[in-house]
Amino acid sequence: MKQYLAIIGMDIKLALRLRAVIFFNYLFPLFFFFGFATFLGRSAPGNMVYVVNMSITFGVLGSGFFGAGIRAIQERELGILRRYKVTPITPLPLLVGSMVTGWIIFIPYIVLLLFMAHFIYQLPLPTHIFQLLVFISLGLIAFRSLGLVIASVANTMQEGTILVQLCYFPMIFLSGATIPEEVFKGVIKILHNFMPATYLVRGMSNMMLHGQGVLEKENLAAAGVMVLTIVGGGLISMKLFRWEKEEKIRGRAKLWVLVVLLPFIVMGVVQWLKR
Repeated sequence: MKQYLAIIGMDIKLALRLRAVIFFNYLFPLFFFFGFATFLGRSAPGNMVYVVNMSITFGVLGSGFFGAGIRAIQERELGILRRYKVTPITPLPLLVGSMVTGWIIFIPYIVLLLFMAHFIYQLPLPTHIFQLLVFISLGLIAFRSLGLVIASVANTMQEGTILVQLCYFPMIFLSGATIPEEVFKGVIKILHNFMPATYLVRGMSNMMLHGQGVLEKENLAAAGVMVLTIVGGGLISMKLFRWEKEEKIRGRAKLWVLVVLLPFIVMGVVQWLKR
């Protein structure tokens, strides 16, 4: 346990020194929150929920892909992970430390966001606020797991950046976080149902707008696939973990990203069959 606590403590200190972590976890989402809330927040509760969802989704994806994924690649490229290699430590404490660090840094932002939306823009607090925080926590750890898998299969920073962008931008624009899902038609609607972030956005909307809990059928299914992603992403990250940048991995290993996304792909197929 001391080993894990030491890793987590050091990881938090290092994360708070990185401008990218502060930017993508706090400043970037808050910029959109205040920008859109100024125009939409006071007109209807549904609009404010949309603004909050968008801000949280930006933060969750930023924490997962940049806070976990890109940062892990940077530490390998800079030789930071090589220093751990000479100590009696396995990859597990480092991976767990990354998950816990992301959660500790991000959850205060979520609480702050909900209370700002309540006291500044009169959005009612969610009926099941604790369950909402649990649901968001699962989404956060799931996307950090995906980010760590990307870091594991990328041989260079350039490869990692490309893979992150291929995941990040489609999820931002096709999940319903920035563009309401009601406007999606045809092929775009089908793609929307295959976006992992879609189920995070829907679940948050159900809980904040309709007063649902995490045990509602649709929300429970979304939470379930997030748990599967956490488990799958963790196991794959451990399997493919590399201490040094000189250790290269074969190109076909990038298919592991699809494997960790498999629960969301199944969800997308189910939604497509329901049409």
